[in-house]
Amino acid sequence: MPYITAREDAGLSPDQTASAADSYVPAGKRLGVDWIRPSDDDALATVCLAGRYTYPGGTMPLEKGTVRYLNPARFQIPEDAWDRAEPSPASSAPAATQPSAPQPATPIPFATEPSGALLPPELAALTHHYEGCKLEAYVDPKTKAEPITIGWGSTFYKNGSKIRLGDKITQAEADELYEFICHQRFWKVLERQIPFWTEMNNKQRSALCSFAYNLGPDFYGGNDFNTITANLRDRNWAAVPGSLMLYRDPRSPAVVVGLGRRRRAEGLVWIGVDPADAVRQAEQEIKSAEDAKHWEQQLRKNPPTLVGSTAKLSPGPSPAGSGGLDPRGSEENGLIGPKIAAPVKPGDSYLLVNDRDQDMEAYDHNGELLWRVPALARGQGADNIWTRIETDTPPGLYKLGKLYPDYEQNPNPPRSRNAMSYGWFSFDMEELEQQEVKLLRAGIMLHGGGTGCGWPGAWAPNQQLLPTLGCIRLHNVDLRDKVLPLYKQGTVYIGVFQEP
Repeated sequence: MPYITAREDAGLSPDQTASAADSYVPAGKRLGVDWIRPSDDDALATVCLAGRYTYPGGTMPLEKGTVRYLNPARFQIPEDAWDRAEPSPASSAPAATQPSAPQPATPIPFATEPSGALLPPELAALTHHYEGCKLEAYVDPKTKAEPITIGWGSTFYKNGSKIRLGDKITQAEADELYEFICHQRFWKVLERQIPFWTEMNNKQRSALCSFAYNLGPDFYGGNDFNTITANLRDRNWAAVPGSLMLYRDPRSPAVVVGLGRRRRAEGLVWIGVDPADAVRQAEQEIKSAEDAKHWEQQLRKNPPTLVGSTAKLSPGPSPAGSGGLDPRGSEENGLIGPKIAAPVKPGDSYLLVNDRDQDMEAYDHNGELLWRVPALARGQGADNIWTRIETDTPPGLYKLGKLYPDYEQNPNPPRSRNAMSYGWFSFDMEELEQQEVKLLRAGIMLHGGGTGCGWPGAWAPNQQLLPTLGCIRLHNVDLRDKVLPLYKQGTVYIGVFQEP
């Protein structure tokens, strides 16, 4: 297996546009590759990874076999890494000829990317409800002809060839096609085009991607989308639900009602409502074209108040007179959380754990968002049980206490149950609201690992996040690269939010 080495800071790109690089490769980093293929012109070369690569700052590793593009001038590439006999993907892409029997076309070269794992569940909940799924190709209701559609509203296969009448696929193939197309042709386009994309939460991004899935991925900056473009460009987050309601096709009253419900549901998800609840609420509110017009006018006249970028959250509904930092946002609506704010000072930080969204957000003492990673505050039992021993982490405010042995630095880690359970790092969590003692709970920690992952699975950088006995579990690598620097810098407070 040949290795390539970055001569300078470089990137790996999902397409032949260097600006689309989504994986950072620092200078001096060595990567094992199966092959590298040159392009026919001055475009980036194609590389197939020979092993998993977890890039700095990333939470989703690139798997073995993933195909990406790179600038060969930025890498030291040995001769045996080049595969010059094969044509480049652009020239070797299968022609869009019609197969003798209806069947999905061959995947394009970069279809090895685990795209579905990168999409938040809120997106599928929205698009699946409104698109519906048909396993046999059907004509467009308006034209009675093209575009021909199959599955969850897909009009082409992975290699770009069109769906044709007579094609049939399985449910598994429909789901795989949806995940691939939604990620490659919609999510990643919005990620590149829409400013402040990283400042939005998953519900906000899902609302916009559902909108794009219905109206096209290039809506931002389009001539017919001036209002939504201006609101996103100017970070006028409160106006987004109202501007979404503008885009209803007036072909018929039935279409206006259907799209009105979809736009309303997308707007509700934008402000933090769960998709299933948003769909039900939209159906109750919009039963006619006049209802849709009413909600458009109401939302534009009185924008929702519980909307905001997670890049900098105001204290929001923090307890009156409590002072300090309490950066809860619309995502925490309806959850039980801390009753007091964190008494942060310069150098301190705040980790907000939302068990419903299963993530952790870190804020500095000014309330600036630092990062967001997957997290599990899940114990044994139902999602809304935290009053009994070994169930979910009790809601409330904590701070990090003692740091236990840094196992990650041990070249021969002990293969004990504790080592498997806690992973690379573990911290005591000290209660600040008596939330443990009132529930007869004790020993709650923040740690990695996972006994159920086995050995050496529990020691992997991005091990599976399995429920604990009431602690908070993060990926091992996130504890090292995200939490530990904050711990060394100052006091780390943790606000835990749970379902009631």
